[in-house]
Amino acid sequence: MTRDRICRAVAPALFLGAGLLVCATGAVGQPGRDKDKEPGNGFKGKGPKGGPGGKAEHDLRKAFDALTDLTHTPPAGKASAGLLEQARGFYRAGVKAYPDDAPRAAELAAAAGAAARGLDHLRRADARPVADLPEPPDPAAPKGDKEGPKGKEFKDDGPKGKGFKGDGPKGKVGPDAGERGPWSQALDALTKSRDVLPEGGASAGPGADFLAAAKTTYTQARAAYEAGEYRRAAELARAAEAWAHVPEHLGRAAWDEPAGPRVAPEPRGKGATAPPPPPVRS
Repeated sequence: MTRDRICRAVAPALFLGAGLLVCATGAVGQPGRDKDKEPGNGFKGKGPKGGPGGKAEHDLRKAFDALTDLTHTPPAGKASAGLLEQARGFYRAGVKAYPDDAPRAAELAAAAGAAARGLDHLRRADARPVADLPEPPDPAAPKGDKEGPKGKEFKDDGPKGKGFKGDGPKGKVGPDAGERGPWSQALDALTKSRDVLPEGGASAGPGADFLAAAKTTYTQARAAYEAGEYRRAAELARAAEAWAHVPEHLGRAAWDEPAGPRVAPEPRGKGATAPPPPPVRS
């Protein structure tokens, strides 16, 4: 065999071997390929909500913004004012727990946020419709039927029938899961709220006032739905669903105290001096 033939026969094998060696080396030496940190393995990364501390900061900020807005424009009623003050107490306790006990701070912030979310939905339920500002359409709603479930034998399967109560099938929404209309979003909200509300009468313990308010509001939502007030029914049902989660967060935070007195604002003139604002662009 001549020299040229030997070279032509050996060259492809050498090329293939070098390629395999490069691929193996690259797979072993790639930085940052820790299996525990890949998506789907429970690693959340270094984002703002990546750990207990980041989640607490995120939820405290959200609760602060919501409670500030509600303080300036609260929903009507003495009972709502009491719930708002309790929510502010959860938030203050969360700020006090951070950063020494970040998990507890996160749960208290979540409780304050859920309480504020329910109050916001309650406020929306009492708001009057704005002229020339129609409700957004339900993407899944049919374009033809606008009448709602009245007159369609809805009583057997709807809010008054046993199919809608706790003993009904939770996987089915409304009298016909494939039928959508102006009532559908309210019916979805009622179903979701019903599924998270515990059965039975009044209960004691952390967040008992919010649980009682959730059950009362849920009853009001059903009445509004049956009266054809679907927008109001949906907002009331969402308020009940949000308040139903408050005791869960308080239980995980080992909450065993009242909302607490209002904290006096910090006196001006104390602490670090703020730097001047950035210079004005010419």
